[in-house]
Amino acid sequence: MRTIAQLLSSFIVFRLLTIFIIKINSVIVRVISNLKFKALVKSSGNSICHYTTEIKFGHNITIGDYCKIGKLSSLGAKSPIKIGNYVTLSRGVIVETAALDLNSDLPYKHYSKPITIEDGVWLASNVIVLAGVTIGKNALIGAGAVITKDVKPGEIVVGARNRIL
Repeated sequence: MRTIAQLLSSFIVFRLLTIFIIKINSVIVRVISNLKFKALVKSSGNSICHYTTEIKFGHNITIGDYCKIGKLSSLGAKSPIKIGNYVTLSRGVIVETAALDLNSDLPYKHYSKPITIEDGVWLASNVIVLAGVTIGKNALIGAGAVITKDVKPGEIVVGARNRIL
């Protein structure tokens, strides 16, 4: 009976120690992630970004307060990207200002146009926002949508054909 009690107590201590180590690791990862984000995007307000987010040309990105950028997202800012306040970019969102001019001779020339995402916008998982787009205030873009044209304030865009609800 005594060995069972000792075994259980050592198991509980080991379990608590393991949970403590995992929590500490999580905190350290979040701190490093935030430091990386603040170093790459100088004007990032009071926002957070997952460490797996790819940031290209961070000096061209302006992010408002209380924005969240999810895992495995990509911000490519050859031209300026302006993100308002309270914006959420979910997992795997791609915001890319650069594109290829398919009307030019080979090899295709690159061009870029600015992207603006206004206050209160939510981009669901795996949304792609392409060059020259403005997404209006409080718009919601459904998972997997490819945004090639401006979205008006308050619109809900879903599906591959960008159906407006």
